[in-house]
Amino acid sequence: MPERLPRQAAPVTVLLTPDGRITGWSEGAARLFGRRAGEAVGVSLADLLAGLPGGDGAAEPLMGALKRAAEGRPWSGVLPLPGGAGAGDGLSVACEPMTVEDGATAVALTVSPPWAGGLELLSEAGRRIGSTLELHPTAREIVEVAVPRFADAGAIYVLERLLADDDRPATEAGGGGGDGGGGDGGGPAVVRRLAVAFAEDDPRGWSREFPVNEVIVYPPSTPYARCLATGRMVKFGGDTVQRTLAHRTGRLIEGLLDHVSLLAVPLVARGRALGFAVFSRKRGRLPFAAADAALAAELAARAATCIDNACLYRREHRTATALKSSLVPAAIAAPPGLEIAHRYLPARSGVGGDWYDVVPLSGGRIAVVIGDSVGHGVTAAAAMGQLRVAAHTLASCEFRPAEVLERLDAIAQDLHAAQFATCLCLVCDPATRRCEVACAGHPPPLLALPDGTARHFAAPRGLPLGVSDQAHPPEYEQVTETIPAGATLALYTDGLVESRRRNVDEGIARLASALVASRSGTPEETADGVLALLSDQRGRDDIALLLIRPV
Repeated sequence: MPERLPRQAAPVTVLLTPDGRITGWSEGAARLFGRRAGEAVGVSLADLLAGLPGGDGAAEPLMGALKRAAEGRPWSGVLPLPGGAGAGDGLSVACEPMTVEDGATAVALTVSPPWAGGLELLSEAGRRIGSTLELHPTAREIVEVAVPRFADAGAIYVLERLLADDDRPATEAGGGGGDGGGGDGGGPAVVRRLAVAFAEDDPRGWSREFPVNEVIVYPPSTPYARCLATGRMVKFGGDTVQRTLAHRTGRLIEGLLDHVSLLAVPLVARGRALGFAVFSRKRGRLPFAAADAALAAELAARAATCIDNACLYRREHRTATALKSSLVPAAIAAPPGLEIAHRYLPARSGVGGDWYDVVPLSGGRIAVVIGDSVGHGVTAAAAMGQLRVAAHTLASCEFRPAEVLERLDAIAQDLHAAQFATCLCLVCDPATRRCEVACAGHPPPLLALPDGTARHFAAPRGLPLGVSDQAHPPEYEQVTETIPAGATLALYTDGLVESRRRNVDEGIARLASALVASRSGTPEETADGVLALLSDQRGRDDIALLLIRPV
């Protein structure tokens, strides 16, 4: 029998009965454990391990793993490596339930090198974490990777001020102190729990005791605040959790002390502490050792990058949405003789640059402007805001539509935030239904006629705003057309008609059909009907829709 187990280059599989008696023994197992098949088959694996130097510590968690697998619940983890190996060494073990020929239940135990399980875990983390830029799904992906393979419970906490859109910089890792940083005299840690996962055999009511989105203030003396303040991992026991929870809530939680080994791991990205992850293991499973700490640090580093990206996306998205909502008109006053309905739907993946406006003019006329700044996010929203304000001002000065576009183009040349934008400007006289129209690369308006047909409304072609240069200034043509009695004029942005599955022309044809199908209702009902019929094209880009109907 070897004094210690040799390091393996490849995984080894042993077949066991549910009570741990060996029924299958490979050549690899013979090399690993130093026993031939004739000496091993029929022997309890726990007894075999107990007979090896340092193997006593593996027997109890191994039997717990076998019991779990026999009940149909696979288990994986690290067992101590017999033979007096250094701290952090161990056997990466997986127990999978299986059915043998006579229908009986057996357990296949796979033993891998100490580093193999960690590589698999990190590989899975790379595949699963960061599939979305949303914070809560990202946090859930992290704990779902870690539990139960690495830990029996896990949770992700992020600094509350990052979620509250505080403009102050986040606490730097290892910097200590600061509002929301905590530790070493620096004040408490104010965090929000974004995700939590527990082992299957933990009480189901624990989800209520550790709710997602709970904001918690941890005193500086707690492992959580120290982890944030120092930027270092902190290992502690279940009694600390129980005392902290009892101090904070005034109650104890049954079974919490079964979680005896815990790690608080800082989540650090770009040199800043974003929060921390907590992992715990129960009795019957090995406490966290040096190899586990290294794996937890690597997992946390990958997770922190994804959380940082999600925080940045969330902040930009909320900023752009707030900017956009402040600029898109909430209400539009229609002059006598016209009914107007309008809709704006932001993109699910980000905020774009769509805008529209209706400007009252003398004589009861109105100027209608609709446009789309290229891009998404704060940059596109900022460009849209500047162009919309400029367009409103130019139209209110009663410039002709073509001149409005010429002046807007000159303004767009000076906007570093905008690469280019499309725009359509229309001036309508409700008394005559006569419209003057100029277009800068924007999709053409559509007319839904009372006879159940639809056609394009006159809109001359012109270059998008910001494309021309001083040597070649744009020349925007202006045409005149009348809205027929009982017809509905639709102005829109390309998000309504363009998708990955069809080109713009096909999308415009579908919009025309939707307008005709919904024409019998009021403009408000028609707008809702159009969006419902074209719902498969929503989400990838912003959508703006404006309907004008003479009365």
